[in-house]
Order: sequence, then C-alpha cells, then structure tokens
Amino acid sequence: MLPNSSEVEHKSVATMLVATLRMTGKYSDAGKGFSQLGKKFGRHICGKAFLLHYDSEHKENDASFEVCMPVRKGQSVDNIEVRELTGGTCISLIHRGPYDQIGTAYSKIVEFARQQGYQIVTPTREVYLKGPGMILKGNPKKYVTEIQMLIAETAD
Repeated sequence: MLPNSSEVEHKSVATMLVATLRMTGKYSDAGKGFSQLGKKFGRHICGKAFLLHYDSEHKENDASFEVCMPVRKGQSVDNIEVRELTGGTCISLIHRGPYDQIGTAYSKIVEFARQQGYQIVTPTREVYLKGPGMILKGNPKKYVTEIQMLIAETAD
C-alpha cells in the first residue's frame, strides 16, 4: 500500500445543489475560482469544495475543470452556475499529501477500475477534505483529498 493513499472503496454519493464555475487552464488556477464562489455564496455553502475533471488524462496548461461548492440555495449569476449535480455509485480513494503527488493515487484508482471492468463516468471528482484555507496555505503534507469516480450502472 502507498503511504499517502488508502484503499479503493465503493460508496454512494448523493445528488446535491452546487455553485460551479467552469474553467480551462492550469489546476493551480482553481483557487481563484473557489474564491469567486466563496464571495458570491459564502453563507449558503454547505460542504467541502471540489473539482470536476472533464479530461480523461492529466493536462498541464489547458485542463477542463469546474470548481464547485455545495450550496443550500442560490441562483446562477454572472459566469457562476447553480445546478443539481447528479450522484450515484462511485469508487473512492483518499490521498494524503501535496496535490503534486496525487498522480500515484489516480494511477491506483484507475487500475482498480480497469481490473473490475468498470466504466468511469466523467466528470471525475476531487473533494478537498483538508487543504489550504482562504488565507493560509497550511502544510501540504497534511492535505487530504478524496478522488471519486462515478461508475456506470450495468444492466444485468
């Protein structure tokens, strides 16, 4: 087992109301998007920040992703969309450590999906259980990120 990741688990994620901002660029730009969501929906946020990844592979400069915050209520405004994000059955893996070391965890969960014959439904999710705050960066070695990959339901 890798020291910075747990075992792959199956779980169910609920459908939720989210405020989202679609972005193209570097993943490191996501902080700016989260800041915008925080300013517009701060008091209505009701869960952990996460990213939706639309690319099937890691991209350095032109990644397609969406920054998301679960919200209790809200309306779309400017370039921020408020919508229901569908839940479902997923495989999940916890990564502990800096974001630049998360690739190993992705390799592990993708290999698990391949071995099980699962079809991954995009977008995949990266939920930030513990990470940098709005003001302080914190210690990247203590970041905790959950990778969630929804899997297609098979008809038996």
